[in-house]
Amino acid sequence: MMIRRNNRWIGMGLILIFLVAGSASALVEISKKAEVRADQDDIDAILDTFDQAEESLQAENLSVIMSVYSDGYLNRGLRKEETSRIWQDIFKRYDRLSSRHLFSRIVVDPNGKTAKVTCTGSLFGVSVFKGGARSEAVQIDTWFEAIHHLAFEEGEWRIIGHDPSEKERDLFGSAIHLLF
Repeated sequence: MMIRRNNRWIGMGLILIFLVAGSASALVEISKKAEVRADQDDIDAILDTFDQAEESLQAENLSVIMSVYSDGYLNRGLRKEETSRIWQDIFKRYDRLSSRHLFSRIVVDPNGKTAKVTCTGSLFGVSVFKGGARSEAVQIDTWFEAIHHLAFEEGEWRIIGHDPSEKERDLFGSAIHLLF
């Protein structure tokens, strides 16, 4: 059991190093070893959803970032409206926001209406309270093998919620990840 737990920490550490150091790599990408059960059109559309979220995050465009969420979004008791307020607060507290997403599993339901995307990633920003051009980004949010639940609505994939991975529940007691 101790060896298994240490392997989890090592694996998580390596992935987080990749995510932090991976500034030259894609912000949203699929692992080479990912399990993918979806057609290419759905894969491209799901990637577009997260790319749109990343672009709106960097531009601090609240209305566009919120369009990535389903009107029925619910995550650990938070609805879309509460999530919008969290994003507003993040935009007030941080500049130069960015995120990294590494997908290890993409499964689209055969009916094409829902999808589950297993993702490891981080959200970064520079605190406005520290200021200065030399300020370094800090990690605001992180997730390890969390499951993004998506629904195909009005011709686009939208986030409807998240589940923490077993490893997150075991290691942290509850999911840290609240956003995307």
